[in-house]
Amino acid sequence: MIRLKDKEFSDIVQYMRDEYGINLEKKKVLIECRMSKILERYGLDSFAGYLDMVHQDRSGEMAGEMVNHLTTNYTYFYREADHFERLQDAILPELLGHSVSGTLDIWCAGCSTGEECYTLGMTLEEYKRIRNVTLRARILATDISGKVLDKARDGEYPVKELEGLPPEWRRKYCGDTSGRTFRVDEELKSCVRFQRRNLMEPMPASERFDIILCRNVMIYFDRISRNRLIKNLEDALKKGGYLLIGHAELLTIKETNLEPVYPAVYRKKKE
Repeated sequence: MIRLKDKEFSDIVQYMRDEYGINLEKKKVLIECRMSKILERYGLDSFAGYLDMVHQDRSGEMAGEMVNHLTTNYTYFYREADHFERLQDAILPELLGHSVSGTLDIWCAGCSTGEECYTLGMTLEEYKRIRNVTLRARILATDISGKVLDKARDGEYPVKELEGLPPEWRRKYCGDTSGRTFRVDEELKSCVRFQRRNLMEPMPASERFDIILCRNVMIYFDRISRNRLIKNLEDALKKGGYLLIGHAELLTIKETNLEPVYPAVYRKKKE
């Protein structure tokens, strides 16, 4: 295994903090273990050489690869189920009112391999069916890693990831689940637009959202980067819009102007 020198470690920590808000100050062993094989694949014998290549790669693919390997893309369908239940029971009715039709803009920030945005798509389809409404949802799913976005676009997953999903949803949206893998419904995939994006960069003013899901992302951030991300998410919300975060990431009143409405759910004031 290629060893990480102190200077290389500090350079990587600084780079990841400055560019992506990710805090790796206590992760020296993790960096060595997860990145050594990547370095060997590129024919490198030092982390300094790898970081040089990352800086020189204008496509951003190598940076995305590093972020992908140094963070845990752990997710599954219907994760933190109460959020999806809350969407159906309270948030969607609040946003749509008594209208029988409507359009919603939704952002899945840090979507990883896509399980969250596809679960969201299922939730919206069930809401339309149960409420008998016409709802057009534009879902933007973003991640810094091109590799995980490719997997998300492909839409093929291990069957074991479906353990928490309602059986009826499995039958409707998950195709053949008799083998080790399955593919999500093509119509469901067509509702999601995938895009590579760094959450440390503000969302363009032309894109504002009724609902943002940014769950279990801030756990990797230090205080300064976390505050920067929260500000970006607040700015990207429409007035009256909702932000859903991970249950281990609760915001304090000093961190946000959003108002808490449900566990790990916040709303932007309408005025």
